Amino acid sequence: MRVARFTKDEDLPEYGFVQEDKGKKIVAVLSGNPFAGDAALSGQRFDLSDVRLLAPNFPLKIFCCDGFMDFYLKPATCAVGPDDVLDIPDWSRGIEVRPGIGIIIATSTRNCPVSDVENHILGITCVLDSTALSDRSHVCNTAFDDSLAIGPWIETKIDPDTRLIFGQERPEDIRELLKCALKNISFISSFSTLLPGDMVVARSQNKQIFELPDEVRAKIENLGYIKAYVRKEGEDQTSLPLS
Repeated sequence: MRVARFTKDEDLPEYGFVQEDKGKKIVAVLSGNPFAGDAALSGQRFDLSDVRLLAPNFPLKIFCCDGFMDFYLKPATCAVGPDDVLDIPDWSRGIEVRPGIGIIIATSTRNCPVSDVENHILGITCVLDSTALSDRSHVCNTAFDDSLAIGPWIETKIDPDTRLIFGQERPEDIRELLKCALKNISFISSFSTLLPGDMVVARSQNKQIFELPDEVRAKIENLGYIKAYVRKEGEDQTSLPLS
């Protein structure tokens, strides 16, 4: 099942299931919030091409991991959706972008053993995480606004044999990234309660450096791809060639 968060005609954000219907992708709209446990099909349906996808979850906490117990915290203001913009801060010389997987928490999680973690997650999504290249502190370089693209939706069925595709790099099996994320969820829950919608990201070692405006993409097989446009902070977003 694919859970998306979207807006139509600039209305308030809604949730829906992304489904196939006669060869087209549609969004079956949900009433309520899947993270609150009160979601049900409303009966409304839209063509996917007629809505704007947002970050599929609205996390209060985002932990980005490069290994077991090797992580940093990003605030909610870092998160943007697929086909959105990753900013190059005006105080940096560029950004380093890495792809990864995001594991979305479904239920309040505290002191959770690794063996039980899968019972507390909703699913997986794709991310593009950017780090500013500057002489500022690690916190500044990782926690700046609009630095994490998430999407296109949450896939509730996680296939550990699928692959992460990023630029010209060789496709990467997500199995090790998934193990890293699950182990860190267990560890993080030993000192911080993870809430529905929170996300733990496992980042790939593959990366691209951007000093000027450009486009960056990543894809998880059997899930979908996200695309972000890298821009310098303050650049007029309406002029960007997003497709």
